[in-house]
Amino acid sequence: MTSHHKHPTYVRNARIIRTATNQRLKSGIAVQCIGCGGPITPEQRFDVGHRIDASRGGSHDLDNLGPQHRRENRSAGGRIGALHTNAQSRRARGLPTW
Repeated sequence: MTSHHKHPTYVRNARIIRTATNQRLKSGIAVQCIGCGGPITPEQRFDVGHRIDASRGGSHDLDNLGPQHRRENRSAGGRIGALHTNAQSRRARGLPTW
């Protein structure tokens, strides 16, 4: 978990999204993944993801957060983290970051 996931606005709004999503799932109401658009079923684990990643200018506001399949959310986070790490490595070696 990165530091922006500890931001008070994210913590508060993620709790709201998680509670609402769990209530919908328990009531049998369909929940749509913000990543792939597919259904999240009651037996699937989910994360609260960003529609627009915070590192790309997205916010922690409720309209930018939503339920996302856990595997999908974490693989996207890994790709974004790798981009940052590789760019830092390139800068340290004096190479272009493209």
